[in-house]
Amino acid sequence: MRKMSNVINIIGEENVKWGILISAIITTTFYVIISIISMIVGEIIFSGFYLVADLEFLVGSIFGVVFFFKNREPNQDFLKYGIIVGIFGGILSCVFISIYQTMLVLITVSGPVTVFFFYFILTILSGAIIGLLTGAFLALYYSYKDEKGDTEEKELLDDKFFNDLIDK
Repeated sequence: MRKMSNVINIIGEENVKWGILISAIITTTFYVIISIISMIVGEIIFSGFYLVADLEFLVGSIFGVVFFFKNREPNQDFLKYGIIVGIFGGILSCVFISIYQTMLVLITVSGPVTVFFFYFILTILSGAIIGLLTGAFLALYYSYKDEKGDTEEKELLDDKFFNDLIDK
């Protein structure tokens, strides 16, 4: 139970909330645009390479996680926070995509409301997996970049110190 409250506290942090929200908005917008173009053209343009809406989830997760890392505070761990932003951005995107699909079905066919759960289950696998992988890969990249930046800065400081000794 304590771990769950830690995750809820992490999600409550401002930059994490914005990363999740940006991820969900971009994913859903991208999905809706492709869906509308598909309806206009009359055939499905893109349903996913391997999973449902995988390209949309990838693009949204990249934007959300990168936004988070650009606004990351020094005490926030790269991997843990990157994975949390990726997964919860994917889950929130699944909710919005499922609502959109349910509205389409209710408007066109007057189907049952349980369609929401069908689409949610169909997309949750895609959203959670792609969010997890995107958050993890970007966390590794940014932690490597941060570590590399720290060593370059340290070497620069050492060079200044030794140059001062040589000048004296």
